[in-house]
Amino acid sequence: MIFFGQGERVVAYGEVEKHRCPRCCEERLFQPQLRYKYGHIYALFGWVYSKRYELACGECGHGWVLDKKAEEAKLDKLPIPSHLQYGFMVFLVALISLAIIGAGYNGVAFLP
Repeated sequence: MIFFGQGERVVAYGEVEKHRCPRCCEERLFQPQLRYKYGHIYALFGWVYSKRYELACGECGHGWVLDKKAEEAKLDKLPIPSHLQYGFMVFLVALISLAIIGAGYNGVAFLP
């Protein structure tokens, strides 16, 4: 049985900024954050299928969507766990490796 699923996470990064919140109608601290959606197989092999950078009010959560390229240029490393960034590629490599090994035992030679 294959267990798979999906989820959404919000990760805060960077320095807080002071702005006037249109919903609160007051001066508030705004936190830059990355909101991403991901899928996974067996909770180990994952992939990210949606990323959005936001500047959100610390009180109500209202905010603005930020430019993806500009925000990624500011970051040294994406704040997404590596098993979600590269997990699906690892899963495919492992699956292909097992298929090649399994085919080798059936008398099929891939290498001369």
